This record gives sequence, structure tokens and C-alpha cells, in this order.
Amino acid sequence: MRRQILIFLAGLVIAAVLLNPIAVAENESAEVHFVNGLVYYALGFTDMAARELKRATELAPEDIEARIALGAAYQGKDDFDNAITTYQGILDLDDSLTYVHCLLGDAYRAKDNADKARFHYLKAKDDDELIVGPAYGLGTLAEAAGDTELAMKYYQEALAASPDHVGAALQLVGILGGQGNVEEGLDVLIDANRYNPREPELHYMWGLLHIQEANYADALHEFERVLQLDEDHKGAQLELRRVKDLLEDDDEPSNSL
Repeated sequence: MRRQILIFLAGLVIAAVLLNPIAVAENESAEVHFVNGLVYYALGFTDMAARELKRATELAPEDIEARIALGAAYQGKDDFDNAITTYQGILDLDDSLTYVHCLLGDAYRAKDNADKARFHYLKAKDDDELIVGPAYGLGTLAEAAGDTELAMKYYQEALAASPDHVGAALQLVGILGGQGNVEEGLDVLIDANRYNPREPELHYMWGLLHIQEANYADALHEFERVLQLDEDHKGAQLELRRVKDLLEDDDEPSNSL
């Protein structure tokens, strides 16, 4: 499908050049490079996306949207240093854009710089409309530092603001399951599943909690559901085989009678 889309796009470009080659050659506008960059990014070609978006920002240095997209393209190809430089440049233009601090927090967290990530998440969290991203980021930092209580507080805060946040739900359930609070974990998954019924990772976590409670039949159902949604899910494939073995072991005594 991606190949067909690329062939189609290439055909449009060739047709445009043949019909009006002068216009194409002279039409180096920031908008054209911006759109090209978004298309490349959507197709997963982050190197080409970054090149196009960088040119867009060179032609229109004060275009915030182009800079945001450029930072995202850099992050998409794990070039976090350039992403940070790009986002910092946005704040140099307009330091009132608090959501950029959340983007900086994500980039610094990816570089394992917890102190700078925390600083920027807290700056973003000053904006009442930016609870989810900063709270989730702060939760992951707290969890990595071993402060599970603080991490749970932040994940719960993120879910209160955005009940459909899969990442916060999964992280929270992971902590609850590790503490043996399986019923609380199941309650979180039930709520999250209302908003994301086709999210395989929720069903996968559901299955793991059922295993903790030795509810192997329910676990089997969840892992089968994961593979319906994502047939290549390695974890579900492994756990499904394990659960089937456990169910067979449970059946052996009755079979021997």
C-alpha cells in the first residue's frame, strides 16, 4: 500500500513538472517545503521530512508550526539534540508557548536527562490546559527513580484529565500489578478499554493480570484478543502458549480419573 501511495505521489509530481516546469523550479516556498515535510513524515520518511521542514524554517524563520514539525521529525529519527535545539529556538521566539516545554521534556527524557526533563515538564504543568503530557512524563520519571507512589499520583492525574490515555493506564496498571493490587489494576483497564477497545496492549496487560490470579481461561481469551488485533504481538504469542500449557496441566488430574 505504501509503495502504491508513493508511486501515485511521484506520478503527480512528474505530471506537474511536465505541465509547468518553470513554476515548479521557481516555486521554492516555505509552504511547499512544509507540506512536503508533513507528507514525508506521515509516510515514515523522517530523514526527508527533516530536510524539507528545515528548509521551510529557513525560508520562514518565524513559522512556529514548521519548527514544531521539524522538532517532531528530529525526534522521529532519534536526533534528540537537534530536536532540543529546534524547540528551544521556538521559546526564544515566543516564551509564552508553554506546550513547547512538554516537547522539551520528552526530548530530554529520551536522552535520560531526568533533571532537565523534570524542569520542562513542571514548566508545562503550570498551564492548566496542559495536564496530560507533563503529568505522564513526570510519572515515568518518578517510576524510573523508584518512587512508585509519586508515579501513581501523576498517572492518575493524567487519566483524570484524559481517560483515554493508554500509556498512563498501562504504566499505572503495571505498578498496581507489581504491588499485587490486581483488582484495582483490572478496574483501571476496564475504564481504559471503554475508550480504546481495540488497543492490543490493554488486552495484553489484562491477560497478565488474569495470570496473576490464576484465571487462565480469562487470560487465554485476552491473549487471543490481542492476536486478533495484532497477529505479530510476540508477548501475546508467548503467553498464549504458556497459558495453554497451564490449562492442560490443570486438566491432567481429572483426565487421569
